[in-house]
Amino acid sequence: MTGFDKKVVHLTHEANEPVRFDLEVDFLGDGSWKPYRFFDVDPGGYAHHEFPDGFSAHWVRVKVDKDCVATAHFMYN
Repeated sequence: MTGFDKKVVHLTHEANEPVRFDLEVDFLGDGSWKPYRFFDVDPGGYAHHEFPDGFSAHWVRVKVDKDCVATAHFMYN
């Protein structure tokens, strides 16, 4: 994520029940993961999040709370 001004994540899943997406970030790139934010996405639903201006991290990862086909699509500009 470092070096991009505008960052957005789009979240979807194919489960028949709500799915919680947990985003975690590693600001330093040294494996020190920190919770960032979570999103509850309805069945067949969609959520997106625009990261704040100036937000930067070396790595981001996404976890879900149940087995499902899920997509997290990041766009950086």
